[in-house]
Amino acid sequence: MLNIRVLISTVLIASSLAGADDSKKASHARKPVDYTLTSAAGDNSLRLSETRGRFVALHFLLKTDCPICARHVQEYVRNAPSVAGVVHLFIKPDSADDIKSWSKMLGETAGKVTLYRDANAQFAKKLKIPDGYNFHNESVHFPALVVLDRDGVEAFRYVGKDTTDRMPFSKFALKLMELSQNESICEYNLEGEKIGLKGHDPVAYFTVNRAEKGRDNLTSIYRGVTYRFVSPENRELFAADPESFMPAYGGWCATAMADGGKKVDIDPGNYKISNNRLLLFYKGWLGNALNDWNKDEQGNLVKADAEWKKIAPHDAPKSYTHKK
Repeated sequence: MLNIRVLISTVLIASSLAGADDSKKASHARKPVDYTLTSAAGDNSLRLSETRGRFVALHFLLKTDCPICARHVQEYVRNAPSVAGVVHLFIKPDSADDIKSWSKMLGETAGKVTLYRDANAQFAKKLKIPDGYNFHNESVHFPALVVLDRDGVEAFRYVGKDTTDRMPFSKFALKLMELSQNESICEYNLEGEKIGLKGHDPVAYFTVNRAEKGRDNLTSIYRGVTYRFVSPENRELFAADPESFMPAYGGWCATAMADGGKKVDIDPGNYKISNNRLLLFYKGWLGNALNDWNKDEQGNLVKADAEWKKIAPHDAPKSYTHKK
């Protein structure tokens, strides 16, 4: 498994990494990209505008029977949960039957991913993916990775020179760290190598209603903060929708935040889920801040939200839609 925490320490030099230009920005795409993709099986479709608020990685795979494309899909599916808030879409221009046959190369990964069909490479052409690559006696578009930001605007692309030239996941992770770094991260309650929630699993608070210490070898990074998990299943839930599980007020005591924006440390086991938001509280020899919070929860929520917005304007409260 990739050690993404180690990669964070090198994020500042990501822009100097050699290669075919992993951050090759397309001058033609300065407005949101929208398109409806249909699964190769024809049983569902996805409109890109539905993914707003998350990064989207569009993986344009080669036409024909390509084992390197299969390895690329396996690498990204295996490591995707380690970088949260990204939707990975794998796209092939083959016929539905050919895609079904090719998917056998994916092994167990086939059951974990939806493959989308780009008939006649129309979407690839719309995004101006270069074609003219001779492969298996056919002229096809080059393998490419196009990443859209949270607004649906192209953030960067990597176009391979041939079938073996693909952006490895480790390099992709570095680039995402650079693009998604939270401008308010310096205001968060973090430990060590930017560990959130004192190493506790953010998903467990919602699924099993208790604080559980996560494993240091099972992590996911979201906007520069590393979160730990007790199980791969919890990590996958977080990676798919991290905002639903984020602690309020950067992980500081909610009661103290309401009291003039004070940053007071918390006891991870002293918490409350309120309106689908994870609120944390101080508990120690000075007392239990949760008790004070409960005396006027609605009033405290208004005060705490206002104070946190002053402290971290780029991390203001959002509408939480988490469903247990």
